[in-house]
Amino acid sequence: MLGVKETMRSRKRKTSATPSLGVILCNKRNKTASVSVSLPDEMLMQVLLRLPIKAIVRFRAVCRSWAALLSSDEFHSLHTEITKTAPSELKLLLLSPTERFDSTDMYSCWPLGPRRKDQLLFTLDHACRDSVSVLTPIPCRGLTLLYDDVAPAYYLCNAATRSVTRLPPFTEAFDSFSAGLGFDVRTRQHKVVRLINEIDTVKCEVYTPGGDCWRLAARGVPFRLCRVARSALANAMDNSVSPVFANGSLHWLVDTYCLMTKPRAAILSFSVAEETFTSVRSPGFTPTAHAFPFPLVAPGGLMDQWFPCRWVGRASEEHLAVVDNQLCIVRDRRANPYGSTLEIWKLLDYCAGDWSLNHCIDLSGRVGRDLREPQIVSVIGNCGPGKEIIIASSTHKVYDTYRKKVHTYDPSSGALKTILSVTETHTTPEETPPGLRFGLIEESLSPVHKTAEEIALSCTLAKVTKEILLRLPSKSAIQSKVVCKQWLRLIESANFIETYSKHKNMDKRPKVMLIGKGSGQLGFSFVPLNRWIREAPNHSALLLCTKVVCSKPCHGLNLISTETDNYLYNACTGFYRVYGNKAPNVHMPSRACRVQNAEQHAFTVGNKNVGLTFDRLSREHVVVEMFYNLKDYKSRQYSLECTLRWCNSGGHAREKAVPLPPLPVNEMPPAYVEGVLYWMSEPRLGRSHRRAIVSFDIARNRFDVIPCPPCIAMWNSTSSCRAYAVELEGVLCAILADPVANSLVVWKLEHGQWGKSYSICLKASPDYSLVTNVVVPLAVDPYDCQDPSEQREESRSV
Repeated sequence: MLGVKETMRSRKRKTSATPSLGVILCNKRNKTASVSVSLPDEMLMQVLLRLPIKAIVRFRAVCRSWAALLSSDEFHSLHTEITKTAPSELKLLLLSPTERFDSTDMYSCWPLGPRRKDQLLFTLDHACRDSVSVLTPIPCRGLTLLYDDVAPAYYLCNAATRSVTRLPPFTEAFDSFSAGLGFDVRTRQHKVVRLINEIDTVKCEVYTPGGDCWRLAARGVPFRLCRVARSALANAMDNSVSPVFANGSLHWLVDTYCLMTKPRAAILSFSVAEETFTSVRSPGFTPTAHAFPFPLVAPGGLMDQWFPCRWVGRASEEHLAVVDNQLCIVRDRRANPYGSTLEIWKLLDYCAGDWSLNHCIDLSGRVGRDLREPQIVSVIGNCGPGKEIIIASSTHKVYDTYRKKVHTYDPSSGALKTILSVTETHTTPEETPPGLRFGLIEESLSPVHKTAEEIALSCTLAKVTKEILLRLPSKSAIQSKVVCKQWLRLIESANFIETYSKHKNMDKRPKVMLIGKGSGQLGFSFVPLNRWIREAPNHSALLLCTKVVCSKPCHGLNLISTETDNYLYNACTGFYRVYGNKAPNVHMPSRACRVQNAEQHAFTVGNKNVGLTFDRLSREHVVVEMFYNLKDYKSRQYSLECTLRWCNSGGHAREKAVPLPPLPVNEMPPAYVEGVLYWMSEPRLGRSHRRAIVSFDIARNRFDVIPCPPCIAMWNSTSSCRAYAVELEGVLCAILADPVANSLVVWKLEHGQWGKSYSICLKASPDYSLVTNVVVPLAVDPYDCQDPSEQREESRSV
């Protein structure tokens, strides 16, 4: 059996390594343990990542090292990545009133099982029994935002870990306000955003879990969007709806009745990372969100095009939802006397405001007829193995009694099914619909407040220490680990490493370094460009004895490739590691390959093409090696194989074979962008005579093909133009080098579309002639522009 074994000797041992997971072999006769075998740390990590949330929380009590590991941001991120790919069952979050007036229970239930079972998670004390609602039915990275209308007060909870915290109270009373929960991918922090309608303006406040108070957003609501913001707040208050989080932004639906004119914007959007407001255009119909007791004009009239007919007892005709991780507008067609459908429109393009009708749910069946009666019908999202769409409904029965149900809709079969039905009593006034009491549960370890270590590091002395360490050189910061344990934890924390990288690169200026031969045991040395220029007489000391190709930084490390070895370097700290080729004698070039290599391409090192990427799941750098065993341009035949090497901290590289690339790649090294490597294909080999970009996603372990811009995809044997892929400003770019015009044309891939960004003319620079050199744009220097309309790029000639 498998078990966790900790001895007194391991308790006394002063080490930060995680304890081993022992395999205890039992003798059936004597019933005694005979041997204990330790698992490697990598296997132990994979076991812990796949444990249930309840087990992970309990295992924090094993020892201090496990408590630190299982509470770290790195472990939480890895667990989130694995949870996304693992199949999940539908688990609902349910708010239920207690016998006491000032408390509310939170349950988790599995409605799709053979028998419904409810489990009490926790009780919200001092929260009115029928006034608490779920503002985020779809958890945001595992967290759910709750709101108590009587207090008023906000609660942030993680149903998986059963943790909850109350946010700071309101400082003053407001007539109308609305709040939502989002996640900042830059700082990796949750943010609660609250819009407040004051007398003469609309104010936006932000709260970060663990903070002491609310703060104003970095940028307020622009004057041109103030009326739109007030309309969005009116819709949120009148119909008890909250903003939804999608694509890094919170979205409020606009109430067109308050605007009194046909609006250009249907949605108010707030970027959680930038903390800025924008608007989104409406779809083919104009969303309206106000209940009318009677039609404004006869059907078909001019006003009916803007404000569809409403009927007594109906709530808003449209509301926002997130389906398949995309922002959607749900249009309730029950207001039409001949309508019995729910339409789900998905937003395709933020800039152009393009929408498409993705689902049309027919309500003509038995369950559909039940959905035609409720006062409120709300699409929560989709979940489960078949990605069923979750629909919540609420019907006002008599006095203050409401019947609430949860339904599922299968897009593949069109079947509707009722999975949950409850009846509750609310003291909410009849004209105001009650808030949502259902939500989904997501398996996550996201904390709702600061940990003890974060609180310790947030004191004044720790903050001053952090600011000092951020300003030290990399080598000095590494050496400061030996000062004390607190400094060691601070420097090795993921938050400090990320903050240090941002602080050192806040000016966004490219830092150019030259590679030279090393001294002593070091294979290579790095010299800043400015220092190299000042020490002109000593240039001979940097001469290399072999040809090298160096990659751009990938999470702080550079890959230097030679014909026989690969070197992993951190030029700032001096860290390096050497990895030899897999089997150089097997990959010796054939006769046909040697003939073609006579071209002596600037970026050719033997028969390999090597790239460096980063695996977020294992938090390791990965070397991707491609070897050509055969390359014959005359017959267009080639033989290519690919190998992955995870560069772990133990000094050994784990090798893993991957599927062959769908197209041959050219001699240029790949471009790295957010965990994906990109190569330009080689049109002189294989069946295809057109160029394309070959991508490899380390997270999915698969190759894909991305079409190039038409001018780059076109190729013929008489053309002298070269093409390759690079990364500029964090975006994938395709370069077309024309030796005749001696110019570089740069295309950027943004939002799935190619656009022409730069055109670099090299006629005035004879040293950068494309006839004799390969010129590669390295980075965009934002401070090296004499004219704001022009951009100059740092280039390298090899």
